[in-house]
Amino acid sequence: MLTTILVGLSGSGKSTHAKTLGQVICSTDKYVEEQARILGVSYDNAFQMSQSIHLFKKFTKYFYEDIEYCIKNNKNFVIDRTNLGSEMRCSLISKLREMARKYGKKIIIKGVYFVTPENVIWQRLEHRKVIQSKSIPAMLVEEQIEKYELPTIEEGFDYLIKK
Repeated sequence: MLTTILVGLSGSGKSTHAKTLGQVICSTDKYVEEQARILGVSYDNAFQMSQSIHLFKKFTKYFYEDIEYCIKNNKNFVIDRTNLGSEMRCSLISKLREMARKYGKKIIIKGVYFVTPENVIWQRLEHRKVIQSKSIPAMLVEEQIEKYELPTIEEGFDYLIKK
């Protein structure tokens, strides 16, 4: 079974790439988007609401349940999150391998990381804001830029691809 972990800043092209892979997409965003549809509000409003009433923890729980379902049922899947830090990726990869062992499955973990020029990131985020009413505060993007660590094989990936 193939697992693809996407790594990159918001606006780097991860979600667009995920849709091309033909794999189940595991993401907390889908739960925020679902909440927005149910409530008839924008993604931004749904995200803010989910944060303020601690619903995002539940979305994260669902995200890991989706992953476990894929592993248990031998389905290829892609993890569509920023996954910016090495420590966080190591922890995630460890959890994936532990789940695979639990179900007696063989898992191959591919990392796909995005190195997108900053000006392109800002253009895409502005476009997303206009088209999808989905915005990310500039302060958060700057924080992501600062925290971004390029992934390495030593983190536990079977192989890495740069986009």
